[in-house]
Amino acid sequence: MKHLSAAQALSTRRSLLLGAAGLGVMAVTLTACSSGSPSLYTLAVVPGQAQAGGPRYVEVRQPTIASGLDRDRMVTKDTGYKLTVASNDAWGDSLAGQISRAMAGDLAQRLPGTAVFAENDAVTTQPDAYVELSVTRFAEGPSGRVEIEAALSVQPALAGAPAGDEGVYLQRLHVQGGTVSGSVSLAQELSTLLGQIADTAAAQLRLVPAQQQQLAEQQRQQQAAAVRKGHK
Repeated sequence: MKHLSAAQALSTRRSLLLGAAGLGVMAVTLTACSSGSPSLYTLAVVPGQAQAGGPRYVEVRQPTIASGLDRDRMVTKDTGYKLTVASNDAWGDSLAGQISRAMAGDLAQRLPGTAVFAENDAVTTQPDAYVELSVTRFAEGPSGRVEIEAALSVQPALAGAPAGDEGVYLQRLHVQGGTVSGSVSLAQELSTLLGQIADTAAAQLRLVPAQQQQLAEQQRQQQAAAVRKGHK
């Protein structure tokens, strides 16, 4: 039996890996050539009613997306039992990233006195409140109309950290739009429905400053009670 030196073995392994990589690249290239470049779509900020009030800083957290929706190609229809996926139409970015940025833009427009940013933005400011979505439907629904089903959470923060269960707004939302005839109108209708959800979130965010004062007062009272108990 012929034994290879360490250098020969390493050279042979590299040759095998390079050969395998070349086959992989060729397979990817062939797939790309056969499928063609997809058309890319984005969600847009939809104007709403701007009103005063709200906290100074709001962070829109990366939403949770149902696994069936979390894919490169657009899910165009969701009947509850079957998902229809576009053959050559895709989101220009991850769906979670698209939703968080569109929601941040929607809220910034509706709360002109509030600085709103997405979770992954390069911002070091501590938020006064958090907004989060858990999305389970984001396509044309069984009725033939575009639908979004999601759980919306609005939570005040103290010193940049969520304030716990106190003051949390959690609501299951189901919003419906019109019928659509293609991916462009689907993206437009989903953007409009996301704006409606932003209306609900903005209304709750305007209550946050008063909630923060109440929570801070409760925290002070608890600390004072703990100090008194310690002195006994």
